[in-house]
Amino acid sequence: MPEQKTEPRKQPVHFVSLRLKIWIGFTLIFTPVFIASYFWFFEYTSQRVFQTITDNLMETINGAVKGMDKEGFQELYAEESADNPLCPPAKDAPADQNGYYPEDNPLYIAHENWLEKVQNIKPQTRIYTYIKGLDAGEIIAIGSTGYFREPRGGFKFCQRYTSSSSNIYQGLTTRTDAWEAYTDSFGTWITTYAPIIDDSGKTVGGIGVDIDSSYVNQVRDEILKKGTLAFVVSYGLIFLLVYWLSGFMTRPIIGLAGVAKQIGEGDYSSQFLDKMTLKNSRDEIDTLGDVFKIMVDKVAKREESLRVRVKQLEIMVDKSKLAEQVSEIVDSDFFQDLQTKVKGMRERFEKGDDKE
Repeated sequence: MPEQKTEPRKQPVHFVSLRLKIWIGFTLIFTPVFIASYFWFFEYTSQRVFQTITDNLMETINGAVKGMDKEGFQELYAEESADNPLCPPAKDAPADQNGYYPEDNPLYIAHENWLEKVQNIKPQTRIYTYIKGLDAGEIIAIGSTGYFREPRGGFKFCQRYTSSSSNIYQGLTTRTDAWEAYTDSFGTWITTYAPIIDDSGKTVGGIGVDIDSSYVNQVRDEILKKGTLAFVVSYGLIFLLVYWLSGFMTRPIIGLAGVAKQIGEGDYSSQFLDKMTLKNSRDEIDTLGDVFKIMVDKVAKREESLRVRVKQLEIMVDKSKLAEQVSEIVDSDFFQDLQTKVKGMRERFEKGDDKE
């Protein structure tokens, strides 16, 4: 028994509109570009903000050194170290005896007021001054804007301090930047240090300007938050714009598809094609519409011509059928026999007339 061939099963065809395809296509193209642009903008802005912060620190430290009373700075430590046994304190002195606040010394108050004045220009900063300590890598604090905080913080006057890094000590001899966040007993900071040089060119101490690293992170988080909001809003607007644009681009094509459907149903009176020809600005789709309109007019005329021709053929066919039917009747035996009888009757009738 021959094997019967089975036709392959047809897969269901799903209709996906051209507008949706364009919309998805634009979205797939623009989304990675937009995301990449957003991350580039975030990184660039973060770097610029960080650069601005570090530039402000450098401007602050330069201004603080420039306007400082260097003679008073030196005299302050000279007076206190000569008159107060706690300056400098013993190396192993407890925390409550490691430094103090000489508020009765006008040089100390003047120095602190100057540091506070500089800090008020850049409120996020913390400023302190110091001199070289007694041990290697050690410094002795002179002034700090922590004096004005409640509760007081930062360095006390004549406090001995040795950092785990060498940055603060290097600041006594050269400009030193610590732009990578570091942590000490006071918190987490980024800092710049610079030597204090008197009018004769002698290095008499050092100055440091800190900014809390949390402030830098706060600025970055604020940029990220606002940038994300701007990204979401912009992306949503672009999403809607692409959807509108896809509809605008596909509307003429959808209209032509509708016209083609009408033509398939025998309706050639389309107002859509008339509207396309009346547009002032034109493109390739409008040209296609013009060609389509010419084609529709020609198809309509051909159909009308075919209808007339069909009617003529129907008449010719009807006449041919009539002639064929008459021929069939005439050629039939019955008609021939009837015709013979009619002829005989006519002859007899004519003979009868002759006898009379």
